[in-house]
This record gives sequence, structure tokens and C-alpha cells, in this order.
Amino acid sequence: MIPYSDGISREWIVTNGIGGYASSTSIGANTRAYHGLLIASLSPPVDRWLLLSSLDETVNGIELANHQYPGVVHPRGFMYLESFTAEPVPTYLYRANGIEVVKQIFMVHGENTTVVKYHISGDSHIRIMPLVTSRCFHAVSGRPEIRQEIMERGTLLRSRCNLHLFSDRARYVRNEVWYHNFEYEIERVRGLGWVEDLLCPGWFEADVENELDLCITASTRMVDADDSVLTDELKRQSKLLSTLPEEMRSLAIAADSFLVRRGSGMSIIAGYHWFDDWGRDAMIALPGLLLCTGRFDDARAVLRTFSEQMQDGLIPNDLGAGSYNTVDASLLFIRAVCEYHRFSSDSSFIRELWPTLMGIIECYTTMTPVGYMDSDCLISSSEGATWMDARVDGRCVTPRAGKCVEVNALWYEALRSLEELSEAAGLEWRWHGLAERVRRSFRRFWNPAGYLYDTIDPYDGSVRPNQVVAVAFSHGLLSLERTRAVVRNATEELLTPYGLRTLSPRDPAYIGRYEGSPRERDQAYHQGTVWPWLIGPYITAYLRASRYSKRSRMHAISLLRPLLEERRYGIGTIAEVYDGDPPHRPGGCISQAWSVAEVIRAFLEARDGI
Repeated sequence: MIPYSDGISREWIVTNGIGGYASSTSIGANTRAYHGLLIASLSPPVDRWLLLSSLDETVNGIELANHQYPGVVHPRGFMYLESFTAEPVPTYLYRANGIEVVKQIFMVHGENTTVVKYHISGDSHIRIMPLVTSRCFHAVSGRPEIRQEIMERGTLLRSRCNLHLFSDRARYVRNEVWYHNFEYEIERVRGLGWVEDLLCPGWFEADVENELDLCITASTRMVDADDSVLTDELKRQSKLLSTLPEEMRSLAIAADSFLVRRGSGMSIIAGYHWFDDWGRDAMIALPGLLLCTGRFDDARAVLRTFSEQMQDGLIPNDLGAGSYNTVDASLLFIRAVCEYHRFSSDSSFIRELWPTLMGIIECYTTMTPVGYMDSDCLISSSEGATWMDARVDGRCVTPRAGKCVEVNALWYEALRSLEELSEAAGLEWRWHGLAERVRRSFRRFWNPAGYLYDTIDPYDGSVRPNQVVAVAFSHGLLSLERTRAVVRNATEELLTPYGLRTLSPRDPAYIGRYEGSPRERDQAYHQGTVWPWLIGPYITAYLRASRYSKRSRMHAISLLRPLLEERRYGIGTIAEVYDGDPPHRPGGCISQAWSVAEVIRAFLEARDGI
């Protein structure tokens, strides 16, 4: 038996490559409004709707499901759950009065289709009861209008998004009943809607003599799924596993889960369960997710998607919303393109994107809606335009208005690397000498206290990880001595086993716990909360400061072990954030693209010394 409290603390997710997913806990109890067996993406990869919440099994009268109602957990199927494994697909093993039930959950890649495969051993009668709704996955609802039509081998549930439920070997019995007051404990703690009603339209049932295999398929269209679908998925996963070394294979499937189709192109989801595809996140994540795994075709497709959406020299921050409110996403796009060239040596793609790259430089040398190049050739930006962009009551919690350290490091690196590429590829470059002027002006970021200011004009001496990002995402801006000083400062004040804090605990504005209502969490988001993705820039800076010595490379890998061996929260992936204070509880999204990507990238950099 898996204890209830332990079981609900570990979550799994499987995805379909178009933004949809299935997700629950290791005991099958849904604790989030985002949990369910079919969350379909109606306009891939966004506009996601929760259609199938769960499939509840009863074997010879013994109920195997788990639900939280006011004051009680009922049924208590976890008492019969012998084991759970998340890989290669989520698999539950139940034993009840001599009957064994194996339940496997997987999705059809590229479709809004979930298949649940059962293997039942022992003479028995099994009943499988679907619980359904039809709502945006962001918010619980009352009773959506759902109309049922009996179909061959199952039923069609009509609503804003139709849901087909059918089985290959079980018969369907119609019996519509609304169940009330399902509670999602995590949403209650997060200060969001946490109670909803679900419809049981009927059930599937079968008599088992000795043993039986059967599948229940949930889909937005009529499809014919059987055991071969699982075989196809396992073959697909096997190819993905081969893209990373043995030590990293637990993250290979997670890395793939963020890559999604958008129209005729590709994009990168920032995180599951709730984020869309964002420019900044995609560009930071792209090297680790796609270049380190040798997926150059996919990398080109993602870069083309964002290039095609460029407006006035800026790539979008949120592709779905079409917002261009970030000062760093376009510079990170240039970095991602240059990293693509470093990995692939593909100069033809650089030529293809050159007009986009030149449009970005032109934009930053004149004026953008979020920033401009000052007389000292540094970029000055408006408040809330960097990755530390949380707002409370319309006010930026971490405004960072002025000249931000990592933005100007990215600006320098964009100018330096593109000038080098232009010379190598014989392409036009009109900004000769600008990178050197930026490098000289960047000296003003040095704080006599022994680290980099977070911003200048106005000066902000807050100890934040952006100085580490500046060191890692650029070359030649700091001397070796100063690079070591930055790493030493970050090690002493920001480093934790799960990443870097966003603010030193010595700062009066530090908040050590990421918890409470949306307002409280936004206050803490960049004021001390740990972000795992920052371990990547930290390791790059640390290795440079140590000149990639064998000892430093071994130590860098040891720094990644806590994240690689993490078994709380999202199984086989890495969370969005952790508390700044010990014991550093995970929080936010259970699976974050740049968290996974930067751990992969940093591991390979430390292992290979490049």
C-alpha cells in the first residue's frame, strides 16, 4: 500500500506534442484542477480544455479510486495499490482479494487522445466509471451542458468540445449521475477555485474469466485505438532516450514534452500544467532541449516560428497572446541562433535568419516599446521588462527599471557574436565597434563590494542571480578575477541544492517561502524563491572561473545531483521553483522547460568540458 499523503505528493504527466496532456498523482487522486486523463488542446498548443477527469474502477465490488470530498477521502483505493511506476508510461498495480489489475495510461502523439489499458488477472467483474466535465483547464466550473449520444462500443458526449469514450472489449451502460463537491487540495492552498461537480455518464463493464486485456479510449474524435498504440509510443520514447547519456535519461522524455506543434511550425511550452509557449523561456530552453539532444531540425522549426512572428524588431514574449513586452526575449533569440550555429555549423540557416537578426539589432539601436540604447551604448529598459516581471495590484514587485546587468551582457554578446558570424559568412554588418563600446561601458556594473550591480542608472546593489546570468551568457566582459568574485558571491548568498535564490537572504526584502494566495506567491516569486534553471548559468560561470579543471567539472556534476535525483512533485522532471528557505519545498509548475533544459545543458558542459 502507498500511504495517501505520500501518494498525493508525487505527480506524473504525459503529453501529446500539441499542448494537451494527462496528469494525476502516484495514487490516482486528483489534487489539482489541472489534473485529468484528457486535457485537450483545441488550438494547439493552447486553448486547453479538461474533458475526462478520471476513470474509477470497481472490481468485484471493491472500489480502486480515490477522491477528496469535504472531510473525507472516498473511496480509498490506495489501500489496494501495490505499486506505481511513471516510466515508460504511468502504471498502477492493484491487488484486491486475489484479483490483480494493471492500469497503464498513455497518449497518442499528435492527437487529443488518451488510451487507458487494463490487464485484469483472476475471475472477476470489472466496472469502469468515467467522470467527465467540459471546461477551460484554468478554472473549475459548475455543471456544463453535456449531451450524451450512445455510439457503437461507447458514447459521444457533446459540449463545447466533444468527447468520445469507447472500449475495444468492454460494453457500455448509460446511467447519468452528477457527483458533487470534489475537492482539489492544492488549489485550496493556492487560493484558487478548488471544488467542482463531475458527471458520470455511465460505465464500461466486462466479465473476466482467468484474464482479460481491454482499453478505454478518450478522444476529441472517433479513433480506433488498441494495444499497437502503446507499442508505437514505446518505440518513440526509445528513440528519445538515445539522445542523452544514461545519467540523464530520466529527463529525456521530459525534454521532449515541451516541444509542441504550432500551426505548420513548432514551439516550446514554458511549463506544465498551465503555461503557454513564451519567447523568453523558449530561447533559454532551446539549447538544452534541442541542441544538446541533436534535434537540429526541430530547433530550426522553433526559431522559424518566432522569427515569423517578429514585429518591429521584437519577437513575442507570449505567442498565444501576441505580447511583445520583454526587453530580453529578442536578445535571447539571437543567443539561441548563435548556439544553433555553434552546435550545427549550419551557415545557410544563419543566412536565412539574417534579416530577422539585423532587424533586432536595428530595433535596439533606436527605440523599442520596452527599452532603448543610451548614449553610453547600454540598453535601458522600462520596469517589468525582464524575466523578473511579477506584478501585484498592477505594481512591479521587482521593477528593475534602468540598465539591467544580464540584458546588457546579452546585448554585448549579440553584437560580438553576430559580428563574428558576419565575417565568417560574408554577411553585411553595419555596427562595427559597437560591441567594444558596450564592453567599456559595462565596467560601470562592477560594484566595489565585489560583485555586479543588478542595475545601474539607477544603481541597485541587491545581490541577485542576474549577475551570474550575465557572466554565463557572454564572453570576455569580466576578467577572470572578477568572474571568480561573482561566483564566490553567488555561492555564499544564493546557491541552494536546487538552484539559485532570486535574492540574498540577507536582504530585508527577502521572502523565503513561495506559498499562499496568488498575491502572496507573486510577492515571493523573484524575492528569494529558488529557480532551478539558474543552476545552469551558475555552473557555466563556475566552470569558467575554475578554467574547466577536472575537479571543478566533477564538483559541478555533484551540484546537479539533487535535481537529477528529485522524486518529489513532478516525477521524471524538474519543477519551476523551490522555497528559498530550507527544506526548499518545490512549487509552481511541476515540469518547467528551462529547468529541465539548463540541467541537461549544464550536465553535458561539466561532463565534456565544453
